[in-house]
Amino acid sequence: MTKSLKSGIILLVSLCIALFVILLVNRPATQGAADVSDSPIVLPDDDMDSPDLVLAVESALARATGKWEHFDYRIDHVQVQDDGQMAIVWLAAEDPETGELLAREPELSLAVRDKAGHWQVMLEDDPKFLEAFISFQYAEKSVQGDLLPPEDGRITSGTVFGGYYLPWAEGLEKRLTWSVGHSSCYPTYYCTHAFDLADGTMFPIMAAKGGTVFHFRDSCPNNTSTCTNSITLQDRSTTPWTYQIYLHIAQNSVPEHLREVGTPVMQGQYIANVDNTGYSTGHHVHFMVVTENTRYFSSGMQSVWGVAEDITFRDVSINWHEPTQGGRPRLAYEAASYGGEGQTYYVSGNKPAFAPTGGLTAPATKTYITNQNLTVSGWGQQDAGVVKMEILANYDGPWVQIGSEQTANPFSTTVNLCNTTIPNGPFQLALRVWDDKGNPSGILTPRKLIKNVECGAPGTNPGVNLIRNEGTLILPKTGFVQAEVTEGSNGSTITSVEFWFHGRNWTDNDWEFLGKDTSATNGWRVVIDTTDLTEANDYTILAVVTDSAGRKGVDVSFNAMVDLTPPWITFNRVPSPVTTNSVTITWTGGDDRSGLDYYTLAVNINGAGEQVLENFLPGSTTSYTFPVQNEQLLVFSLTAYDKAGNQGTEKIRMYTDDYEFDYQYIFPLLLNE
Repeated sequence: MTKSLKSGIILLVSLCIALFVILLVNRPATQGAADVSDSPIVLPDDDMDSPDLVLAVESALARATGKWEHFDYRIDHVQVQDDGQMAIVWLAAEDPETGELLAREPELSLAVRDKAGHWQVMLEDDPKFLEAFISFQYAEKSVQGDLLPPEDGRITSGTVFGGYYLPWAEGLEKRLTWSVGHSSCYPTYYCTHAFDLADGTMFPIMAAKGGTVFHFRDSCPNNTSTCTNSITLQDRSTTPWTYQIYLHIAQNSVPEHLREVGTPVMQGQYIANVDNTGYSTGHHVHFMVVTENTRYFSSGMQSVWGVAEDITFRDVSINWHEPTQGGRPRLAYEAASYGGEGQTYYVSGNKPAFAPTGGLTAPATKTYITNQNLTVSGWGQQDAGVVKMEILANYDGPWVQIGSEQTANPFSTTVNLCNTTIPNGPFQLALRVWDDKGNPSGILTPRKLIKNVECGAPGTNPGVNLIRNEGTLILPKTGFVQAEVTEGSNGSTITSVEFWFHGRNWTDNDWEFLGKDTSATNGWRVVIDTTDLTEANDYTILAVVTDSAGRKGVDVSFNAMVDLTPPWITFNRVPSPVTTNSVTITWTGGDDRSGLDYYTLAVNINGAGEQVLENFLPGSTTSYTFPVQNEQLLVFSLTAYDKAGNQGTEKIRMYTDDYEFDYQYIFPLLLNE
């Protein structure tokens, strides 16, 4: 080996050693870190202007005991107050064995400059931390939850809720990064039973249990730390109602068909993708369940929030809870503090479930209700077991529960309509069934009903009567539907009358709003056009009157008639020439549906133009006598009108003595039609 070659090898080895040392000291934030006492924390590149802050955080961590001893930490994010005197430092935990970043929420430290301008750091379990943190300029944007939640001091229900499955697809494995040791929320105890789950990707989230969409937000850009996406499902199969909160979801990942509050979601159904929007150091889903008793809307997070309840998962075998037939995920170091067993990785058994079914058996659709006590009966079915059934009503948009929840199956109950907010007028009644996995049925067997119930003293509601023709409401081709009104006994003035139309098929047709009349100037009426309808006498017209006190009265006709066929006329032949000084024309007329209303009669003499003889001949008229003279050609026109406004016209022609036709040519058949 030559001297120059030996020198080259020595130089190369020296450079490798130097490079290794440089990398060891300055390894990037995405790599594993040694214990804080051995290796300095490095700020992200955009915060490298304050090495003093790094040393202050390192010093605080080196002195810390308890939970801080379980992990190594790196600085994930720093937010400095505008005056530069205070900063929040987000600390991301690392697995001390692998150096892997634990995707979950960060833990916090608060840095404050002393009089000498040096940073002094408090960790979040310092007794003085919260008091100091509240004064931080961006405190509300730096936490998960609210610093001052409503009714502070809330506690859990004390119930263990079961029936959940891990919120990802069956057969796949994810890592638990936090459970009962959760300290990332404010107040901290709100997350004692919350779970952070991750696998390093933006994996699809499947509903841990069934429910309905209660709230969602997925407009925040992915990876942003100042805006949190989430979706919340309401589960009304439990008592009290519960809410599944899924935080840190990806932008625009909520499926289009779930973007409406109240939409049913089955257990195992895809609802969103994982991301790390908001208070997060990596892609993960934060899952927790709160009850109606502690639920509120976090203004800081723009998400549903509350105290996490103790829940169990049917596909988790450790920390088993026999009554709910499920276990509780927990990490080993958490088990050391809270008891039970610990485990890092979990395999899901979450597969799509089938919706329960059922229906109402009473009341029937097209029922006109005048008694405040309504009998409702129905049934539910699901192989997994029906938990309860809800009677639902719809009258102004959303479906709402009325009456009590039903647990007998089948059931029959009485609903006092005066104890509901259903106004007099048209509404729908339906059933929703919940199984023991929280899966709701859809809206089952909706029934269209009409309420006209007097809940106050008799006579206090205003009255309304549709104007009928001899007891039948006949709808014109084009014209008006009209009503008469009366004030209630309290003397409140009438403010409006609404008119509704329903087609003959009560299963497929919907109510059609014809309009609202707010002035009695021309009577209470609205325009209607029936030219596109089929002739029948089983259409429905509904009128709802409202007075200034908000009281309502109703009238309905289930046999409104549409008549599109004109009436008919048959003249009896009149021989010509007429030799007397008068002529009597006779006819028979009729209408096959709504009935004849009246006739109009006109005559044309010698082509001089029609002159009206009668405008309103009663429909029972069958003849008319008219004086004539010699040398006349007469054409009588008779028009029949039925009660729907249809009309039909027939003509009869004749001539008198000495009338001379042009060219002396007479067409007797034509003249006597």
